[in-house]
Amino acid sequence: MALSPANRDRDAAVRYVQRYFLPSSALLGMVGMIGVFLLSTVEWQRHTLTVMAFTREMTIGLMGALLSLLHARYQYFLFENFPGHYREMLERADRFALERPPAVRHPRRTLVVGGYAAGILLYGTAIWLLHGGVSWIGIVSFALSGFFITRVVFWKRVVDTETGGKGGA
Repeated sequence: MALSPANRDRDAAVRYVQRYFLPSSALLGMVGMIGVFLLSTVEWQRHTLTVMAFTREMTIGLMGALLSLLHARYQYFLFENFPGHYREMLERADRFALERPPAVRHPRRTLVVGGYAAGILLYGTAIWLLHGGVSWIGIVSFALSGFFITRVVFWKRVVDTETGGKGGA
């Protein structure tokens, strides 16, 4: 049975997510988690781990997770409505082509750009306000782990749904 072009695009989009989104996101999420673990261990041993500092770090991590969820939802919108874009990205990545495909044009694209700018500004402001008494290693570690672990969980569920639970195959 022959696959329709739309199904081929969707299959390629799933392969792109499996090959490029999930491994890189998992790696960066684990780097963040290792940083969180090491920093917490060092602060515990030095008796400098305070509830207030940990709460601030967790808030930054949770905000990173929220931003990641919003970002993943937009990527999922593109995945659902423009799977050919991901197919083209897969083809370029497999050829090691450095140029990116043209941006996807849709009616609310300007809102998305404004949303990204507002999210980054809000996140930067929160980090600026919460960083007092918190190590920059903690801020980066919690932000990395919050953002990328959320991304992995979101896309792993999508891949499992698309492949019928055979996400690793």
